[in-house]
Amino acid sequence: VEEDLWPKFSVFKDQERLFACPICQAPMHLDLSSLVCQNRHTFNIAKQGFVNFLRQAKGDKHYDMASFENRSQILAAGYYDPILEVISERLRDLPEHSHVLDVACGEGYYSRQLAQEFDKDFMAFDLSKDSILLAARQNPQKNVAWFVGDLAQLPLREHSIDVILDIFSPANYQEFGRLLTKQGLIFKVIPHEDHLKEFRQLLPEAQVYSNQDVLEHFQESCELLERVTIAKTWSMPSEHVQTFAEMTPLFFHANKDNLDLTSVTQLTVAGELLIGRIRDDKQS
Repeated sequence: VEEDLWPKFSVFKDQERLFACPICQAPMHLDLSSLVCQNRHTFNIAKQGFVNFLRQAKGDKHYDMASFENRSQILAAGYYDPILEVISERLRDLPEHSHVLDVACGEGYYSRQLAQEFDKDFMAFDLSKDSILLAARQNPQKNVAWFVGDLAQLPLREHSIDVILDIFSPANYQEFGRLLTKQGLIFKVIPHEDHLKEFRQLLPEAQVYSNQDVLEHFQESCELLERVTIAKTWSMPSEHVQTFAEMTPLFFHANKDNLDLTSVTQLTVAGELLIGRIRDDKQS
């Protein structure tokens, strides 16, 4: 590999033994600028520093490049930093060298921030190639192994991951059980019932949100070790309110033209961090 290209591949060199071929499940190794298995299935590392393991990209029209750029803007403005800080505190308690997987990472904000702070191996994936492209572009340090992958069948070896970060994202506990080491932990952030309550009040049905179902689903597969509520109400300029409205799934099926967004001058960002371990009977 040319000398100036090497930094972009080195994170994959460090973590090559964690990957398993998505086609035949054989171990993979870095060969020049590709991850290759013994059966010669080959996945190239893009020049931005990510690997696309999906032959057929499956997209959701709500999650396009514009929506990830909106998310990126809101996260960069710091509105989710209280959540990041609590995750960071808890990661400090863990052994120095561990493998962390950020699930359905979107544009990669949490992994990028945490990888600057910790000497751990960070891997992050999403189903959307647009989001991973954006994540890799915003990571000049090239210290996260970014890849496009499917939560139902990840190209990673069994029991290779120490911590799974699942931040406002779907979960697949069967796959988590396959990936996590014996003492491995899941850090799952779910919306608190106060999350974006000011937006919720604009909706005609103004339903009260409950996270009880998500919590029960977590506890069916995981032993709950800790539960932390993290909430802050921010005063927000109108352009950030608008950007927030564009990115939130809350309004995916609402006609935003009918909503009086000018009435919103503050927003509550509220999540609950659930830290758990896959139950022994669920570990594959």
